[in-house]
Amino acid sequence: MILPGNFLMGLTTDRSDPGLAAVASCKTCPRQTGPRVFEYVNRPDDGTCDYCGSLSGDDFMARLEAGDVVLVPTDKNYKVYVRNQGGAAFKQTYRTDPGGTLDQTKWVWTTREVEEAKFYFQHLSPAQQERFVELLNAKKIALDFPHHFYRAPFFIKFGGD
Repeated sequence: MILPGNFLMGLTTDRSDPGLAAVASCKTCPRQTGPRVFEYVNRPDDGTCDYCGSLSGDDFMARLEAGDVVLVPTDKNYKVYVRNQGGAAFKQTYRTDPGGTLDQTKWVWTTREVEEAKFYFQHLSPAQQERFVELLNAKKIALDFPHHFYRAPFFIKFGGD
């Protein structure tokens, strides 16, 4: 469904959504459904969640406020891609050892710079969700083609005056 060009007007956060309780942390990813099996011991900190790989809510909001990113919509109400547009490159960390061992001291990690990162909206705190809606209503968020969300982020509802 294609939304009309002025669909951003009157957006508010939906406080009845259970996803609002999720707060970002690399140690307790809001996307994680079961108990944490293990924690990485020597994985370099690249500013992303070590469970799902999402940017942190703080980094995401700082980039939106700076205006140096473009959001690339997806067909999911919980995920967006973030494309660099003039700011610092994003970082992505991955294993480059041959694998086969659970001894993390033998794991080899590589961090590279990338121009696009993923972001899961569950990593936004309630205050950050409110600010995201403010920026969206003020048309201060750049959206890539088709210049609107296919599905609005899960914490947004339409209406109001």
